[in-house]
Amino acid sequence: MKLTPIALSIAVLALSACGGGGDSSTGGTTTTSTPPEVSVPAKQTVSGVAATGAAMQGATVTLMDAAGKSASCPADATTGSFQCDVTGLTAPFVLAATGNVSDSQATLISLSATAGTQTINITPLTNAIAATIIGDNPTKLLADSSLLQSKVTSSAISTTVKAYSDALADLLSATGNTGVDLISGPLTAGAPGLDRLLDQVKINVLPDGGVQLSSVAGASSDTPVVLQLAPGVAPTASDTASLPSVATIGGAPVTNLPSASDLAGLQAAFNQCFGGSSTGNARMEGNVAACSQIFVDEVASGNLQAGVPAAYLSNGASAEQEFGPGPSGSAPGIFADDEMNGAVFSLPEIIRVQAADKVWMKLSWTRTDGIRDGVQLIAQVALQPAARTSSDNGWRLVGNQRHMVTKVNGSAQRWDWLNPAKPMTGTNAYISSLTLQVGITDDQNVPVDFAIVKGPGLRNGVLLNRSNGVCGTLNIAAQLTPSQTPAQAAALPRLNSCRNNFRLAGVAQDASAQALFTWPGATNKAFADPQLSTTELEGVTPFSAYTFDIYQNGNTAAPAYSYTVRLRTPPPAPVTLRQYAWQDVSKAARDQLTPGSGTTFTGGSTFPMSWTSAANVPFVKRSNVQIRSTIGATPAVFVSGNGRARPAAPNTVVSLNVLGDLGASFPSVAGATGGGDMSFANLNWTDPFDLNFSTSVEYDH
Repeated sequence: MKLTPIALSIAVLALSACGGGGDSSTGGTTTTSTPPEVSVPAKQTVSGVAATGAAMQGATVTLMDAAGKSASCPADATTGSFQCDVTGLTAPFVLAATGNVSDSQATLISLSATAGTQTINITPLTNAIAATIIGDNPTKLLADSSLLQSKVTSSAISTTVKAYSDALADLLSATGNTGVDLISGPLTAGAPGLDRLLDQVKINVLPDGGVQLSSVAGASSDTPVVLQLAPGVAPTASDTASLPSVATIGGAPVTNLPSASDLAGLQAAFNQCFGGSSTGNARMEGNVAACSQIFVDEVASGNLQAGVPAAYLSNGASAEQEFGPGPSGSAPGIFADDEMNGAVFSLPEIIRVQAADKVWMKLSWTRTDGIRDGVQLIAQVALQPAARTSSDNGWRLVGNQRHMVTKVNGSAQRWDWLNPAKPMTGTNAYISSLTLQVGITDDQNVPVDFAIVKGPGLRNGVLLNRSNGVCGTLNIAAQLTPSQTPAQAAALPRLNSCRNNFRLAGVAQDASAQALFTWPGATNKAFADPQLSTTELEGVTPFSAYTFDIYQNGNTAAPAYSYTVRLRTPPPAPVTLRQYAWQDVSKAARDQLTPGSGTTFTGGSTFPMSWTSAANVPFVKRSNVQIRSTIGATPAVFVSGNGRARPAAPNTVVSLNVLGDLGASFPSVAGATGGGDMSFANLNWTDPFDLNFSTSVEYDH
């Protein structure tokens, strides 16, 4: 309130009457003094960029000081740049950025031991440095200011940064970053500086604070190398051998490895192809000009580079089959799907370089409804130099040129048994596995008889056979013995189930219940018999090679096709899964799957799945529900259904109505009477390294 002159006079008189002036009883005079000036501290800021190679889009950035005080740091949704007001805050600081990484999300940490205005970036490298300094999961700093005070010092940061700089010396030199500070150096997407380094190095901080580092060159080499650091152990200068800047492919060095920015033209073509008023029909009919800059099929033969395939082929599918309308009743590919209209594509991530002009990459996008997804693809420079323009650098999708589906992925599963009387593993468990997929036909629609897959973790090999049921891929039928021939393997009986997840090893979720844990082994062909030892699990490493021998036309003497397929990320050892944070199925959904719960599912076209989105865990991308039910004397009805989920903020309750596949209605759980009946649901998500996670809940009758 502003005082008027009259009110101001009254206030002065009142102050005088209350003894605010001189001593009136002695007739003294009133004296006044000028109050001391209040010093206002100059504003201090911490600014930087949150990035993983590409900018971390949609990032939420926070800062905490040594006293546990927090500051919000507004971040640009596109560039990842942020600024924090740290005026009056006490160093050391911990910064956290949670945001989009490819088609997943991650929380990354960065540290500063000094106060005042400064630049502090947040990247996978700063996250690794923080993990090494505290010898634990760096996100623990966000809830423990005493840990921040005791561990984060100027000496600890400078020593650890130097250790990483020494280990990355070759990559720093190759990317023009020699002498650049790994925390505060220049970082702008697509510009010289740390962005180029982040494009060439892959870093994963494990839940216990251990660190895995690999370079794109190291991953691409004939013998892939990954540097594994135990919690609290810094790299050394000798580790440069594990982080090379030059790959050796086919015995020859490749000194000019492509970077993500080399694929910027392909990213631009995707964004133009799906942007504006583009529709699924327009894209499929060739009415959107930019779409012609995506597939090798659109390159005129006279403009095609030597050695480049003339047509796209990936896992037995042409470009139209993989990206078009698809078979009747199946979900359309992204080009035919009108829900992809307006989708925004991120800069492609290079997973592995296969040649100087050929890469295994990941392309990710965000739809207008918020759903995020991605796909792994093979791209190659298809255009001759004379045919390239400033807007077309010649990259085209060519596919892996395999004639049928051949895939291997790492998976980690949390399994909760809703009927304690019938747990398959004796108690709730964590399971590590490999997902092995082979198609039931090739690209000419010739049936596949069987396949044998060999590689780390599979011992003498795993037989994949056709199922007696209806399955989209071959079924895991047996773990082979050393003397078994392909002909003997082919004679083994087919199973009724559809299984492509080969379980390697497991533990009880609760360590105190380990004595209750049982491993199905011989009683279930999808479980290794016996489960893998710690040494065997350690042999399953990033970019391990798996051989897929595929037999057709009744010929068991020699495979029709033989492919080598690389595993991007192996599953963690089961005991380490106890340290992971997990998304979890709600009690309401569990009760729906449990007979006699009072709210048991009575059947319908959709199943109501729900969960509360957990913090510091990638968002759930999909949910699968399966119900097999025998009602009275009728044959068992089995329905499986899948639903896709939008990203959700931490602590948000998510509800998803999962539709039965092909429009089929789920049968009732409440009225099930068969001994083989079951109800099952899971939540699926992937981390930024394409490791598959799932929380599964199952009731077996």
